[in-house]
Amino acid sequence: MTWLRTLRGRLAAAFAAAVLGTVLFFSTATAIAIYAHDYNERVAFAGAPGQAEGWVGDDLHDAKKLGIAMLIVSPIAVVGAALFGLWLAGRALAPMHEAAARARRALNGDGELELPVRGVGDEWDELAQVTNELLQAQAQVTIKAKAFSANAAHELRTPLTTMLGEVQVTLRRDRSAEEYRTALQIVEGEARRLGRLVEMLLALARADAGTLNPATIRFDLARAARLAVDRAIVAHRGADRRLSLRLVPATVMGDPLLTGRVLDNLLDNALRHGGEHVEIALEIVAGVVRVAVSDDGPGVPDTIRDRVFERFSREGAPATGFGLGLAIARALAEAQGGRLWLDDGARGARFVVEFPAVPD
Repeated sequence: MTWLRTLRGRLAAAFAAAVLGTVLFFSTATAIAIYAHDYNERVAFAGAPGQAEGWVGDDLHDAKKLGIAMLIVSPIAVVGAALFGLWLAGRALAPMHEAAARARRALNGDGELELPVRGVGDEWDELAQVTNELLQAQAQVTIKAKAFSANAAHELRTPLTTMLGEVQVTLRRDRSAEEYRTALQIVEGEARRLGRLVEMLLALARADAGTLNPATIRFDLARAARLAVDRAIVAHRGADRRLSLRLVPATVMGDPLLTGRVLDNLLDNALRHGGEHVEIALEIVAGVVRVAVSDDGPGVPDTIRDRVFERFSREGAPATGFGLGLAIARALAEAQGGRLWLDDGARGARFVVEFPAVPD
């Protein structure tokens, strides 16, 4: 009875059982009706026994013929129902067998998994379409994760290789105190670079996992922008002559520390790759607060505008940094319910971060 272990076999058996039950029910109901009619005739014609016996005999004879017919027809009906059930179940379950075959081929590395869509618009097609969309999304996530891991490994290997090489060269012979100092300064610089990269990777990993847990407090976005400018002046020589502010008081709800990092990354990007003048401007538009960081440089080439927020993207820019600043800025903004985009119509490069405004 191994065929009963399959869904197709169980469906066929259920179909046959339903037909058999229907036949037995109507047979029993018919027999009861005949015998009830027989009883009523016996009672009604109790005074004319000859007539009653004739009618009753005919009823019993008809009942026997009906019973024999049921005995003959029932097995045929049940077998036919089982065969029809097998055929119907086979057609209904055919997409599942095809899906299993495709999954087996995908497991063996022969192509990507995709469920068959028959185009009839039934429940299977709906399930297959949604599942295919989910599989495609998961495939894209996997591809991005692999690319991210490969890029991260490359970026981590570069400072480590530099540090190890500098130490090995320094230790080949005795050197003066100044030479040792120079070597240690190089190692320190690469160690700081490595630390910044690890911090960035951790921030992105937490953003992807949804574990950033940003604070939700009221704070003045204009003050956060001024503090970001102060930090940029310390980090970039001559930034005080290049930066200008155009701010208005604006209260938003979010995390001031994460917002500060967003603005730090935007200012760092503008000061590294922009022109001679960088402006940070704040405005309130239709219930939202926007902070725009713009420069008068050549702007972002049209060929890479759609990839400017990709991780490890350094196209069209000098080979400095890790290519993670804009990606982290967008992730931190979105974690607070905001958004960050590149203004298409601006002269130079203009990045805009937006947060919902909070009434004072």
